Amino acid sequence: MNRLKNTYTAFKQLPEKYLIVFAFAIIYSLVSLVNHYLFRTYAMDLGIYSNALYDYSHFQWNDSTVFKMQSQNLMGDHFDFYLMLYSPFVWIFGSYTLLIFQIASILFGGLGVYRYFRGNRFLAINAMLFFYSFFGIYTALAYDFHNNVVIAMLVPWLFVFTRERKMKWVAFFVVLLWLGKENSGLWMAFICFGLSLLNWKEKKWRFFLIISGFASMVYFIVVLKLVMPAMTPDGIYPHFDYTILGGTMTEAVKRMIFHPVDSFQLFISNFRDPIAFNTKAELMYYLLFSGFALLVLRPAYLLMLIPIFLQKFFHDDINIWGAGYHYCIEFTPILAIGVFEVIGKLKKESFKKTAGVLVAFLAMFTTFKRMGDPYLFTPPENIDFLSKEHYTKSYDVKRVYEAFKLIPKDAVVCGQGNLVSHLANRDFCYMYPIIKNAEYVILAKKDSSYPLSDSMFRVEIRNFQQSKEWIKVVDNEEVLLVKKQ
Repeated sequence: MNRLKNTYTAFKQLPEKYLIVFAFAIIYSLVSLVNHYLFRTYAMDLGIYSNALYDYSHFQWNDSTVFKMQSQNLMGDHFDFYLMLYSPFVWIFGSYTLLIFQIASILFGGLGVYRYFRGNRFLAINAMLFFYSFFGIYTALAYDFHNNVVIAMLVPWLFVFTRERKMKWVAFFVVLLWLGKENSGLWMAFICFGLSLLNWKEKKWRFFLIISGFASMVYFIVVLKLVMPAMTPDGIYPHFDYTILGGTMTEAVKRMIFHPVDSFQLFISNFRDPIAFNTKAELMYYLLFSGFALLVLRPAYLLMLIPIFLQKFFHDDINIWGAGYHYCIEFTPILAIGVFEVIGKLKKESFKKTAGVLVAFLAMFTTFKRMGDPYLFTPPENIDFLSKEHYTKSYDVKRVYEAFKLIPKDAVVCGQGNLVSHLANRDFCYMYPIIKNAEYVILAKKDSSYPLSDSMFRVEIRNFQQSKEWIKVVDNEEVLLVKKQ
């Protein structure tokens, strides 16, 4: 009893910032880890990246066969070095590895925000609460895993070391941020240009940040134009998805420069699918309620968000336009620091405290509102960790886990997208209906049939049950596991 009391006393004496970190670590785990346990994570992207962890931990390149028929170096799809850094931990945390790193990176980013404002304890606490409560974090956690999240969570520390005038650390973080993804160099360029404006009066720092911005731009162009195409079978960068502006990045830039009015109309309009009506407006609604309008008083922060808005609103995929998935995460550090920079400039301390509490509360309210709003193809139970439905499944998942145990660790496996993320820690694992040389196929009968229709999925299950080429290992209400003859 005394030991428990002493532990409680020690816990209460922890600095409040660590108590906040602890509280949000629990919340984030309830969103992300529960989703994974209940098969709400997917081959794209967690399964793909988990398979890459396995390959990197064995000192070999990943071949992208989880989701591609033809082998291709995964670095040709996304130029991402971070996965190599995580890979040793797959031996400890298994299929949860990337989710744990994603949560840890968010907590680390919040500590960076606190440190940036630590000269004013009250402001630092509220900025930290704003950061951890921002809706973009919850939509990212509800989706799956992506290194966009990790990249964004390193940005507060770039601001910290700039404020603390630690040039070597700033240079290190600029390069580190380049390595997260091929387009992070573009974002770093605009962040560095924005920081140069914020530090314009100091010639040495102004010059350093401008040079860093141009270096980031050069890195971005070289990777997209030369390095990644060399890693693809057709010699083309695979993710230029802005056909409304042109067929290439050069054509898109020319279109925006020489046809600004037309480009702006496309920027704010729904030029794709009627289902996306008001999707862009809804995102702006969430951003405005999160303090976005205050950045008008610090335009340098708006400059930092230009590539984020362009990448979102001109994209061919309507899922990227709005307030869903991991596509809002980059707003998190810029708003948390920019908004509270504006608040910190208020003259009266009472105004600062009132504004800080109000903005932090609005961030929480906006996230709560977002949790209750359906978004395109995202099931609400993925994000609403306050609901009972988040912790339940329409079938007994334990029977699927029991079937997993019957699959040898070195076997070639094919499974539904939401099962692949659990099975990808092996040399070959395919997202159904890619079967190729699979020795086992496993399907959860009552779960998502994506990318097949429900009717086609039922036909496929029946075909496996009646096939002479496959032996039924498990066939019950929840799961079908078959083995190649």
